[in-house]
Amino acid sequence: MLNILNATNNMPIYPVKSGSGSFKNSPKLNIKHNFHAVETPLSEINSHDLKEDTLIENNFKNRAKIKISKILDIPFVHFPRGLKGASDFTFYEFLQTAKFPYYVGGPILAALFYAGVNKDNFKSASAASKVAKHMALGVGFYYLGAAIAKSIINTTVKISRGMDLNHPYAKAITNASTNKAGVFNKKVEFHSAFESSDFTRTDLLYNKKGKTPEEINEKYIELGKKFGVKGNPADIDQTVKPLIKKTITMARAWQYALTAFYVTLGIGMANQKAWDKASPEGFKNTVKYGILGKGVPFKSRLENIKTVVYDNMIKPFGKSFKEFWTGQSKVSSIAGKSVILSTVAATLLAIGLIVGKTSAKKHAIPADEKNGGSK
Repeated sequence: MLNILNATNNMPIYPVKSGSGSFKNSPKLNIKHNFHAVETPLSEINSHDLKEDTLIENNFKNRAKIKISKILDIPFVHFPRGLKGASDFTFYEFLQTAKFPYYVGGPILAALFYAGVNKDNFKSASAASKVAKHMALGVGFYYLGAAIAKSIINTTVKISRGMDLNHPYAKAITNASTNKAGVFNKKVEFHSAFESSDFTRTDLLYNKKGKTPEEINEKYIELGKKFGVKGNPADIDQTVKPLIKKTITMARAWQYALTAFYVTLGIGMANQKAWDKASPEGFKNTVKYGILGKGVPFKSRLENIKTVVYDNMIKPFGKSFKEFWTGQSKVSSIAGKSVILSTVAATLLAIGLIVGKTSAKKHAIPADEKNGGSK
């Protein structure tokens, strides 16, 4: 029988035992303790038994599951706990509930424009549909622009400094309140080890099972090499920690700064005429009969998917970029070129500053550390 706690909290990574048994087929995440421990099967870990914060293996599958879980927890866990006045409602939960308008506001705005289309008048319906389409594209490109900006910075930091800003860890909650049914019980939170400069979990980077300083600081030694720390500092962890915090501060700031540029670029592209040429009816018919229709050969479905993606996404995307660059007039041409060039310039500046300013070459290491601890 499905445990109501697990369903409400949407925590698929932990099998929850019930009176009739346990979830043997529950989706699992591979958790690796402190980076260096052998992968622990999740069948051996229960959310109720999670006693300490644990790093989770950093891969796309795990991050996707955690992202979905965190989104669904907003309406099904955090809001109910807040509305019920949970005494242990945390600042993290407050921040999560504050994201709710961000997730639903854009789609609702786009839907309102489509809802206002008057189909009784063909001309007005056609014009209104185009406006609604551009609004929907603008909303979509807003989210896409924010995602691209974050991805560029995260990739830069990951390649140059060996830090993944999205590296997840499970935070154990040992004093969560609950009502009689246990519906709003909260036993775990998902965070990033490099969430912010104030909440950096550098303690999780130590290999607590190591027997020598080199084994314990293995991850810090790896990061030190990425940061360009020369020699063999005795306190490599203390040398790297300030660099980690500086990197996080710069990265988070540049993520928001680049978001403004990429969102502006996306909205500009969404308003180009290239998107008007795609036929809505042709799109609907191809999807309805060519992809989802009964009796369609698999090879034909794939070809139709490629056609839909190319004709309705890739082709107009490329044309909209060109149209935004050339513009419909001298003023719009200057505006388009300015937005595109400033976005490229800001991106290059962000990458250059992060790589340059976070280098250990800019960081003063005490003389005894340079000599491996010897004075």
